[in-house]
Amino acid sequence: MAEVENWTNTKLLEKLRSDGRAEIDGWAVNLDGADIWLTNPYGLDCAFYAASGEGCESILHRIKSDTHEREWGTL
Repeated sequence: MAEVENWTNTKLLEKLRSDGRAEIDGWAVNLDGADIWLTNPYGLDCAFYAASGEGCESILHRIKSDTHEREWGTL
């Protein structure tokens, strides 16, 4: 599992195109045709993004600004 700081949007898109999957800080990132789906560390699918550099940038931003500890702590 790689840390989010080691990724760029270009590197993530290349990894997805070659392997179809990446794991970053417990998050699973999977390429599904023209979309990328994101699964949080709890195994819940939580978002779809375009399979593009912009989509990968949004994914990396979401993982970097992750607040799941706070969100799940309120349940």
